Amino acid sequence: MAINFLQGQVAVGDPNPGGPSATSNDKDVHCKVVKLTSANFTTTNTDTLVAVLPADATILSFRLWVKTQLAGGSISAATLTLGTASAGAQLMAANAAAFGAAGVATFLTPVVGIMQNYAIPYGSDISVWARGIATTGNPTSGEMYLTIEYVR
Repeated sequence: MAINFLQGQVAVGDPNPGGPSATSNDKDVHCKVVKLTSANFTTTNTDTLVAVLPADATILSFRLWVKTQLAGGSISAATLTLGTASAGAQLMAANAAAFGAAGVATFLTPVVGIMQNYAIPYGSDISVWARGIATTGNPTSGEMYLTIEYVR
């Protein structure tokens, strides 16, 4: 079940009647890990549906780990955008971490549209789209992993 907040309520502690307990407000954390390669980055933008989260998911964070830096094709810069629709940026605008050095892990920021207040009944499942943009040249190699953490 998603995290449900009351709109306009000031957080003063655990919402459990009678106060916090060892099990109140306990949620299961899930993660999806998606492999992105040089094929996900072009100068003409590449939009890829990378994950579908359950309708009752509450996204907590996005992380990116670069296994091997994007290279070849005269690439010198690249960005990653995340959205809930193809070509969208509902979750994160263009972030340069996609062109990071090998071995670097990054919490992706600024991220919007997470920790949302969902009304019951929930809508449809949440699509996560990645848009890879190589600002100079199309890379021929490179590999990275996107981690999506969420609760339900």
